[in-house]
Amino acid sequence: MNILYNFNTTDASHPSFFEMFIQTQMMPSLKPALKYVLAVRLESRETEPELGFISIPTMLTSTSFYLYLVLSQKYPRIEGSLKWADEIFYGALFVIERHYLKNYDGSFSENFYGLRRAPVTVDGKAPPPTRAQKQASLFFLVIVPYLKDKLDQYYARRFGGGHEHDFGYSAAYYVARDQANQSRLWKFLLVLFKKFYPALSAIYEGIFFVYQLLYMYNHTVFYTPFLHLQGLTVKRVSAHDLMQQSQREATKKMLRSNLGLLKTLLLSFSDAGHKLLDFFKYLLPTTIFVFKFLEWWYSENRLSTNAEPIPPPPDAPKKSSGGAVVPKDKTICPLCNNKRTNPAMSVGGFVFCYPCLFNHVQMHNKCPVTLLPMSTDQIRKIYDEDRG
Repeated sequence: MNILYNFNTTDASHPSFFEMFIQTQMMPSLKPALKYVLAVRLESRETEPELGFISIPTMLTSTSFYLYLVLSQKYPRIEGSLKWADEIFYGALFVIERHYLKNYDGSFSENFYGLRRAPVTVDGKAPPPTRAQKQASLFFLVIVPYLKDKLDQYYARRFGGGHEHDFGYSAAYYVARDQANQSRLWKFLLVLFKKFYPALSAIYEGIFFVYQLLYMYNHTVFYTPFLHLQGLTVKRVSAHDLMQQSQREATKKMLRSNLGLLKTLLLSFSDAGHKLLDFFKYLLPTTIFVFKFLEWWYSENRLSTNAEPIPPPPDAPKKSSGGAVVPKDKTICPLCNNKRTNPAMSVGGFVFCYPCLFNHVQMHNKCPVTLLPMSTDQIRKIYDEDRG
């Protein structure tokens, strides 16, 4: 079994299952962290930020988020970039992954953990990937996750009760947009998508799981099906690989010594961009240290400060003239006008039968009484002790 060490194999360059697992989880975990920061922290931008972050990606994206808040206050148009957060994230990921594949024969996370990609050969050698293999790797590292992520988001918003905050758009926006397109073809495609996408997604994830099990028990050298399609495996970076990297850098400098001033200046700007991308792998541990220090510092300061008084509750939302009429008998549901069962509360604070409220909000995306915008995720169940 190849979990922490290389058992049952004579190839010392073959990474363990743990190494492969941790590096493949590094970059995908940045996206949920970014979504958490932009969705949750956006709601509390006027409050004092707490530094209780527990994940490395959340720390990194939080730094970018606070910088974004400062710039958006000075330049309001920047706030509109939230609508394109997916494209911005994967665009930046494309640039980073392309740089590391081109210069280090591996992705950013693979290079961070001292790994690289190599074609599978009969003689057991590990030459650098070809240009076509690097381009295919870039496609599977960036484009395929982007498409999968967009499909998952759309299914969650349209059929699964997605979150209200999703980079600036609300769930009601997507529902209204789909309702505006009433073509028969679109409806047919939505029915097919709703019916088959969960199964296809499960098969997609299941294939990856099978490959990971086979890799763990040394039945395959391919950790993912995408690596298998490309004919690539992942190896540990050896001293020979580092020497070759140094030789390539030295050769590049020698060739540039005979270039003209203009070309040398342009290449200097290009080198500056490469150095900035190389700095990312050093930024990661530095950011961890800084955030952990700030977390300790703020926790110590909070211990010495007096607790502030609890603020009074906000005023109750006003009833809308076009909303449902609330009966005098508080045990009656305002929607069905029957004895309320399985109580649930809307964002306006009014209580209904849960089925009545859920169906109404799913259809209208509003509170029945106050007509305030809301989604089914904002419905709150009420548990009555007298009812057992």
